[in-house]
Amino acid sequence: MSDAERECVDGDPDGDRRDRPALAAESGGSVPDLTSWLAHRATVREFDPDAEIPDGEVREMVDAGRKAPTSGTTQMYSFVWVRDPATRERIHDLCDRGTEQIEEASHFLVVCIDLRRIRRLLEHRDREFQITPAMGLLEGAIDASLAAMGTMTAAESRGYGVCPIGNILNGLPAVAETVGVPEGVLPIFGLCIGVPRHGEASENAPRVPLDAVLHEDGYDDPDGDLLEACHDAMDAMYGDSVYGDSTREWHGTLVRYWGPDGFMNRREGTLLAALRQQGFFAARGLDEPADGENADSADEDSDECGDD
Repeated sequence: MSDAERECVDGDPDGDRRDRPALAAESGGSVPDLTSWLAHRATVREFDPDAEIPDGEVREMVDAGRKAPTSGTTQMYSFVWVRDPATRERIHDLCDRGTEQIEEASHFLVVCIDLRRIRRLLEHRDREFQITPAMGLLEGAIDASLAAMGTMTAAESRGYGVCPIGNILNGLPAVAETVGVPEGVLPIFGLCIGVPRHGEASENAPRVPLDAVLHEDGYDDPDGDLLEACHDAMDAMYGDSVYGDSTREWHGTLVRYWGPDGFMNRREGTLLAALRQQGFFAARGLDEPADGENADSADEDSDECGDD
């Protein structure tokens, strides 16, 4: 163990930092320790509708988010900055309402997987492109989410509030048309940035215990005690949450999302429809039926998918 490590263990919280040249103040590369702040951050769900954030700051925050890691330098994402109030209202409608943040926040962005720019870049160099739906969806979602998280952290570091909007998945094909994205571009969530109505993020946002998400040298199924601890931890959010009052229990929320009739199962067909519409299946002629669709009918139409 180095001297710096011993100092840290003995109670000097900066001991291990002094042994890292990139973090030394004299190097000009000092990085603040955000661990404690991140451990207490929360989503903002109530924004001051009259507050303004200069456009230049939005550009700076998205620019900072662009420095997030990306697969193979490809940067498979784009943000659509929705400025028109009528368009924001329309997107709110497509979310089945209940997400007033879309209209109240100072700014609203739609975070997208963008494989179209990859195709255009390759064609600009006379190279061939072929979309792969599963990998395009996975890799693009990773890239887009990392860039969005960087943007969110930049916004929160300036005292603003953020709220991702997953409910655009409720009407995804229509959302894609509303924001005017072409084939190869797929919206995956919205992002509100604004000034918290009550001065700061105040939502009670517990999480399952660390032992439930951090596995050492392989995956371990949680035992009964840990599963119960997960429920106990998350039940603490009710009474101060959009998810319900203190009479609710977390397993009810899990059922709402992942039960047979939950949000995720209902959105499956909507997602497949959006993937077809946005050309993700075109190259391979795939037209996979969603649950409840007639597989024979889908197979008969699959030859025409590439012309959509």
